[in-house]
Amino acid sequence: MSVRTLRSPAVARNPQVVWQERTEGEGNEGWLRRAMQGRQVETGPAWSLLLLLGGNDPLSFRLRVAQSHVRHDLSPSAWSHVVFVPEVGRTLADSPTREVSLAPLTSFGPYGFPLPTNGLQEGRLGVYLDEDLFPNLALLSVPVPTAHIAESLAALKWQRSVVDVPELILRWLGYCWGVGVPHSPLADGIGIPGAALMEAAFAARGFDLTPGLESRSSCPEAIWQAASWWHGFYQRTQGGRAIKGVFCSRHELVPDALYGGSPAPATPPAPERKRRSKPRRK
Repeated sequence: MSVRTLRSPAVARNPQVVWQERTEGEGNEGWLRRAMQGRQVETGPAWSLLLLLGGNDPLSFRLRVAQSHVRHDLSPSAWSHVVFVPEVGRTLADSPTREVSLAPLTSFGPYGFPLPTNGLQEGRLGVYLDEDLFPNLALLSVPVPTAHIAESLAALKWQRSVVDVPELILRWLGYCWGVGVPHSPLADGIGIPGAALMEAAFAARGFDLTPGLESRSSCPEAIWQAASWWHGFYQRTQGGRAIKGVFCSRHELVPDALYGGSPAPATPPAPERKRRSKPRRK
């Protein structure tokens, strides 16, 4: 299985996407607030805020593993989800979000029927402030007015002909739940729903969110690689402005307890002692 990707011509990472270590005892809210106050990201109306998340639960880790074929070393991605934050609220927890989650708090709609919004969900940032569940964070500022992306997402709610998000949701749930003998939908050119919808929203405004990957195969890892390595491309095409960002990714495996715990390993039997044969008397 392989996913066709383009390699960036850049010889160095984007110097405007920087590591920010967590301070002792610092949670996600404190980390994000410090990133914004330090002006390492742009929060003004001329920029759009995207939050990449790396979940620590089984479904998130399945998504992270699926994106390993987008990485040159085939290691799992640090990211499992992407969220658009149209504005920063009075408190970070109350900040509105636009996303396509595969595990929404209110399910996918009443009566087991999806809402007629092409998979787009509206929520609050507070869902992602638990550092135990979401240890990996990357806050990115994309040089496109946030109002433009909000308008594009509002239009895409009624345009399944552009990107059929419910179809993507079903394919990825089948993979993540282990239905049948699934393989990563990325190999079939089927992007992770939230990233695919964001890709379409930015493309409608003339911005290629994942220049190294086919648009239909968009995923959080591809967005991360664009932010990290395609800064030269953006500077040439976006009036000298590239993606800015700050991140912290510990890239932990899923704790065994979240899978219900593995059975204790069987204790191997003690090796039998070899009996020494007595020498025969002559």
